Amino acid sequence: MEKTYIDILKPDDWHVHLREGQILSTVLPFTYNSFASALIMPNLENPVTNISLAETYYSEICKQIPKEIKFTPHMTLYLTRHLSKQQIIKVSTHEYIKAIKMYPKGATTNSDSGISIITEFYPLFEVMEKNGVILSIHGEVTDEKVDIFEREKVFIETTLTQIINHFPNLRIVLEHITSADAVNFIKEQKMLAATITNHHLMVNRNIMLSKGIRPNFYCAPILKTEYDRLALVRAAISGDGKFFLGTDSAPHVDSKKISSCGCAGIFSSPLAVPLLIQLFEEHSSLNEIENFVSRNGRVFYGLNQHNERVRYVKRSKSVDVIKNIETNQGKITVFNPYNELYWEKENLG
Repeated sequence: MEKTYIDILKPDDWHVHLREGQILSTVLPFTYNSFASALIMPNLENPVTNISLAETYYSEICKQIPKEIKFTPHMTLYLTRHLSKQQIIKVSTHEYIKAIKMYPKGATTNSDSGISIITEFYPLFEVMEKNGVILSIHGEVTDEKVDIFEREKVFIETTLTQIINHFPNLRIVLEHITSADAVNFIKEQKMLAATITNHHLMVNRNIMLSKGIRPNFYCAPILKTEYDRLALVRAAISGDGKFFLGTDSAPHVDSKKISSCGCAGIFSSPLAVPLLIQLFEEHSSLNEIENFVSRNGRVFYGLNQHNERVRYVKRSKSVDVIKNIETNQGKITVFNPYNELYWEKENLG
């Protein structure tokens, strides 16, 4: 019998970009209304590179969350050579800083402060491994000689393998994986997990590039083949605790997306959960949606499970959905690859 509703533990988003200022104020409600918690990325224009900056950013976020909303921002630090061993030790027991984020220099938005020579950070990785601090990684090489569609694969074969061999007990999250190669590699590793985004689960590079370019589907890491997309879907619906949701929702105004040199990033928070429910339903896997969006990430990060539940209802006709949001800098398009979406959130009484 076809399900007409589903009750699940309120999901968590283990990778989101909230930005700053008025953009933060505009996009934040879409995250706290959909998710019980979220891991906030640190690549602001002035990156969050130490505990003090993370605490300031946390306070800025919290003061914009209504008191009646139960939502926890988990913070990250941007890995630079200025991060001290003492700061890492403090992170290991910090109330809400949950990971340290590694960006290869030039890999994505505001990554100019990222790393170039991985071995320079071995002393910090050693402290992280010893103190149980999670390393969150944007997994791409930035060598211009490497084809853009191969940069995740090359990163895994070189940099990530090197890190794991030197630090076998370092807990690592490979963020926003895009390929069958990444899925297969993660399954083989003891201390490695991965986030998967809505867009990498739902669209491929043909959809982005064939019959005209669709700039609002451009992201980093870039979309891969249909073979890769289906490998990600199989991982997401498998129930395997190594895989969990990280939307990588990254708002950019349309004028910066649709331009001669458009920004990488997809704003997906508003429809993230109903889109995933519809995807899991299409693959006869609604029984696994809660593991992917609500349980697996909490287990890997060592957090207690909350008990807040939400209901999503399937309508007989497609629902009206938000297409874009207005900001003081311009419109931001909301990710929705489906012509018709039938699921929407209904508050439990």
